[in-house]
Amino acid sequence: MPFKNGDIVSHIRFGKLTIMEVLPDKVIALTKYGDPITMKLESALSSLRIIESSNSQTLESSYIKNGGKDDLLSDSSIASLASESQLDDLEYQGSTPSIETGYITRPELCAQTRSLTCTINGQAVVPSEQNYWSQLLVAITERFIAEGNPGLESLNSKPLYGSKVFFLPTKENFETCSLLSNGKWINTNYNPQAVVTIIRNLCQHCGVDLEDVIITNELKFDKPSQSMQTNTRPANVVASRIIRPQPALDPEVIEKLADVLLAHFANGYRLNSPIELARFRSFAAEDFGEEIVLPHEELKRYISACGTTYDGKVYAVSAETKERIKELVDEYFSDGAQAIFFAEFYAKNENWLFEASVVSEDMLIDILRRLFPNLSFTQTYFGYTDASVFSALESEILRVWGDDILLTYEHLAERLRYIPLERIKYALGQNGDFIWSSVETFSHVSRIEITDEERQVVREAAVRECNARGYASITDLPFGEIEERNYELSITAVHNAVYRICLSDKFDKKGKIVARKGDVPDALTIMKKYCRTIDKCSLDDLLTHEKELTGKVRRWIPMEAGNTVLVRIDKDAYVADRYVHFNADVIDEAIGLFVKGDYLPLKSFTTFWAFPGCGQTWNLFLLESYCRRFSRKFRFDTPSVNSRNAGVVIRKSCGMVYTEIMTDAVANADVPLKDTAVGKFLYESGYTGRSTTAKVNEIIDKAKAIRERMD
Repeated sequence: MPFKNGDIVSHIRFGKLTIMEVLPDKVIALTKYGDPITMKLESALSSLRIIESSNSQTLESSYIKNGGKDDLLSDSSIASLASESQLDDLEYQGSTPSIETGYITRPELCAQTRSLTCTINGQAVVPSEQNYWSQLLVAITERFIAEGNPGLESLNSKPLYGSKVFFLPTKENFETCSLLSNGKWINTNYNPQAVVTIIRNLCQHCGVDLEDVIITNELKFDKPSQSMQTNTRPANVVASRIIRPQPALDPEVIEKLADVLLAHFANGYRLNSPIELARFRSFAAEDFGEEIVLPHEELKRYISACGTTYDGKVYAVSAETKERIKELVDEYFSDGAQAIFFAEFYAKNENWLFEASVVSEDMLIDILRRLFPNLSFTQTYFGYTDASVFSALESEILRVWGDDILLTYEHLAERLRYIPLERIKYALGQNGDFIWSSVETFSHVSRIEITDEERQVVREAAVRECNARGYASITDLPFGEIEERNYELSITAVHNAVYRICLSDKFDKKGKIVARKGDVPDALTIMKKYCRTIDKCSLDDLLTHEKELTGKVRRWIPMEAGNTVLVRIDKDAYVADRYVHFNADVIDEAIGLFVKGDYLPLKSFTTFWAFPGCGQTWNLFLLESYCRRFSRKFRFDTPSVNSRNAGVVIRKSCGMVYTEIMTDAVANADVPLKDTAVGKFLYESGYTGRSTTAKVNEIIDKAKAIRERMD
């Protein structure tokens, strides 16, 4: 090894240097100004010439005594030096011995500053744009992405600051965001204190010891240092800044100024207001009995460190307020709770929190993170779990359920003080293990009494029914004593509980219809099948059967089934095909006497003198059934099945869809093209069953175009 610690050498560009440390692949030396320089060993062998040897311990002690700052190379000098030389073998470290890790652990000290340098685990992190805290955050994140840090995966669903997830799937509207190499976005619309807080949380989340994170900065109003750059520098060589570390803020001064902020600026201090600054100086002079001698910008920096900046204002939160927050949280968790939702905690305590200068949910979250650094924080809640919201809600609801068979929303909300009511409703509605019994009242499968023998009987019956007809109705299954034993539940709750406990692993359920998984027929199909088994029925019979089948009343399903399979002979009656005898040729000829063009509203048929006998009395319902299923020349269409005779008899040779027919009718009628007038015309003429239609604007626009062409 040609060099050893303490050697004084000569460099062709930098003159006299002192070797501080010789490593396997590089040499670290000090310039005469006390600045460290790192050189690749192979470059050093050809660039350095030994002048003399010295005691390395003495040299190092001297350097430490000076702190690397007694005789720093000026910004202009180093910039000039960089421009004169080809720095293809040098890595400038800057004056870092006096820099501490306080900036990463105390983000409030970074107010009104810009970032300068950053090293993590001894490696420099260089943002795409210097001096911007947000770009430093991006650069650090990209470093962890490049390293494949396993901690990043969970940040797709977890926040590092506030309530928003760290990795955003898309760019947020009206926010400043940066696109990362992994295809995700991160929000960078934060002040320096917030960005440093996020960097701190990110490093901790990714397993980096904060002692290994060194960040330097300077006040925004200082002249930025010049970075050393050359066109020939290799890509892997970083030219860092020669900086003068910003002096740390005095904690005693912060404490005193915080008292002023608390006493006189309860509604916040406007950070960039000259008037506000003058008021602050005046109040401080009254409180302290002497003027503040700090320069304006230095005072602003201190004020920023006194509290939390939100929406351009600094709010000082007292120790008493933080202690009260901590007591409320500790008290809630002491009963076994695992999660507190930020929004509900703030809502329940908003009055006094706002008066105590905690003016937003995000401010509260920041305080909670500082008070409870060992708890888990997600996008919406914090506590002793980081499970998904769905799982956390279920766990918390069951924790407070106790021995109750039934609980209401109100009961649960009282027991879960810091979970929003809407979250409770969502969990009960979406989790099948919670059984709806009546309005706002639920049970849980764990509270339902069903024996193993009863389970087996129910399963076997369901299998037999599905084998026979493809489905089973939950009401037809043998419940035995299940309903009697669980008397507190409604019959609907019993049905749902039986399905959940006995059948849900092998069967699907839709309404009251149970079928094998992936094979549930829709209610209309089942209703059509039912209609094929009957000779005569009333409309009420069909409605009742559909309700028994599905548990709901949806008139269109039984009416559509009846219209498709049966013949509707009047408003309330259906019969099988064998009860009518249609002579299609004669009937179509009779219809043609009325339909002179392509179509005619059903209501326009006011007499049936030309229609032959068919075994039933002719009326508009019977004519509709004939055109739907039996006519060779005509078809029937309507916006929806109805009992108002709304619809149109259309020649099969006409290819217009129903909206086009209505448009054509409006265009050729003497009706103003206004919403109300057109709606009234379509209703009174029998095209629709009501005076309004969702397509009225479309119809008007197209009718207007038709009229213009006609003119």
